[in-house]
Amino acid sequence: MARKSRFAALVLVGGLMGAALAAPSASSTVLEPPSLDADALLDIAGVELPPDGVNLEIHADFPVESPLLVDGLGFTSLTASVTSDGGVQTHSATPASAQAGPEAPECTDNFFAPTGRSWQGSDLPVVWRFRRGSTPDGVGPWRTQKALREAHSIWSTSKSRCTDSDEIDFDWDFGGPTRKGVKYDGVNSVEFGRLGGGALAINYTWYTGTRILEVDLRFNRTDYPWTNRDGGRNKFQIVNVATHELGHQIGLDDLYDPHGALTMFGRIERGEMRKTTLGAGDVRGAGRLQP
Repeated sequence: MARKSRFAALVLVGGLMGAALAAPSASSTVLEPPSLDADALLDIAGVELPPDGVNLEIHADFPVESPLLVDGLGFTSLTASVTSDGGVQTHSATPASAQAGPEAPECTDNFFAPTGRSWQGSDLPVVWRFRRGSTPDGVGPWRTQKALREAHSIWSTSKSRCTDSDEIDFDWDFGGPTRKGVKYDGVNSVEFGRLGGGALAINYTWYTGTRILEVDLRFNRTDYPWTNRDGGRNKFQIVNVATHELGHQIGLDDLYDPHGALTMFGRIERGEMRKTTLGAGDVRGAGRLQP
């Protein structure tokens, strides 16, 4: 069942940040951004306001089966920023209902949407750590760690079924386990934990100006089933969801119809594995954003 947040209103603003680099398709919908309540946003994310001088960009993804419902409309992704004084700006949201028209082919769809935030060359490699103790029962922590490392390598090796001249030169480094979770603390952590509003997974980007300072990732530990095994059609594949979320850590936003073949498409389904290979727009976008 879809859950309704405390947002007063929510409408779609699709790819506004990406318009300068890739024009929206004719079937996409771009509307005015909404005004959001910081308490509602932070409740979904399960975090507090960022410290002084730091902003927090939240990328929340909701399952197709349980979209975020606001005023009778369903959304499967939401990107919004919150400042230390409680100011909120919504950047994009992906509607749960499909747009009319065919899906653009994976290897010819060059669309991508940057968030406007990126890393500096001195920040690479980005060292990340995994809170293994947060892994849900029935999902092996070592298998999960392997899946997370695979997801990181998909971006760093430009894993794709397409032949493209663009390449990604973005480097992550696995720093081992940690006991720290989502918080602005100098540790780029990955964990399972509490999320509100029916969110499946959330990426947290801490930044100042246009520079990314830290990234954290949390999967919903209690509300959805997870798996690392092939054929788990009734469960969410950790490597698939993680690959999508890591695109946010590079600086890419969610996409909408007709860009369903791309990894950054803002809808995730049970058993889905199509996000584990990058499309033309994913590679092109990450290549443009790398330091």
